[in-house]
Order: sequence, then C-alpha cells, then structure tokens
Amino acid sequence: MRAFPVNRDTIDLLVTAAYVSTPVHRITHPRELVEQADRMGQLLWDENHTSVGFAIGEHITAPRYEWQPVAEIVPCADDEQVLQIERSRLLLAEVSCHHDGWDDSPARELLEQLGAAIARRFAHWTLVPSPEHRGVMEYAGLHRVSELWERQIGFRHPLTNDAAA
Repeated sequence: MRAFPVNRDTIDLLVTAAYVSTPVHRITHPRELVEQADRMGQLLWDENHTSVGFAIGEHITAPRYEWQPVAEIVPCADDEQVLQIERSRLLLAEVSCHHDGWDDSPARELLEQLGAAIARRFAHWTLVPSPEHRGVMEYAGLHRVSELWERQIGFRHPLTNDAAA
C-alpha cells in the first residue's frame, strides 16, 4: 500500500485534462470555469490527503487548491502527453484509495471518467505486458513516463533518445 500526497502540478495536469477531454456545459463566464476547476482539484487533493491520513492514522488537511492550467495540453494533448496523464491518473487513484469513502467519492468518479476518455483516445493503441506489474497489460510506453508530473520536468518528447528507450 502506497499513500502519499501528490504535488500540485499533478493535480493541475489532471484537472486540465478533465476539461480538455470533456465538453464544458453550462459555463457562461471564464470565472465559473476557474471556480469549478478549483473545486475539482480541491476534491482530488482532499481525497488524496484523506487517504494519506488514514494510512498513517492521523488527520491531514489538504492545502487550499487553486487551479493553474497546464497550457501544453490545451486545446488537446498529443499521445505522449496522454500517456503522462494516464500514468498520473493511475498514481493518484492508487495513493488515494486507502479509506472507506473512496469507492463512492466524486473524486474516484472523476478519475474514472478521465480514464474512459483516455481509453477512447487509445482504443487502437497497442497493449503490452507491464514490466512493473506481473500479469497487467498497459498502453505501450506507459512505463517510461513519470508517475508524478512536474512543470519543471515537463513532458517527455517523443523524438529524444530517452523517449525511445
């Protein structure tokens, strides 16, 4: 069982990806979009911190979240960026699921919706055995991207030697 607080950049990436992957309905002002994104990110971060607190046996309050969009994936992400989003999504689910409220939480539902959007995008993508998890199939290249995404590191570029490894 792994449970640790994810960084703000990873939450920003997932919130931005949620907006890119689903149409935004009933938003008439940009401020509404930002407020909704702030709530969405806070929801994800709260669930993550609740899980960490449960794992260590004490209450941990998540910091206040304010969305900072990840411009590199707007208006759409390329395949390498989607792999990064998927890796970050899987990590957040893994480190946030260690408490009783996770299964019915809106945060879990949000991550599932994002996962469904990624599955539609990669419907014809090659699945390969995971080198990290015996018996698990994953999207080709998924194991090469970072679990925690940070702006200073950025996205892996598909045309570098490191990306080809």
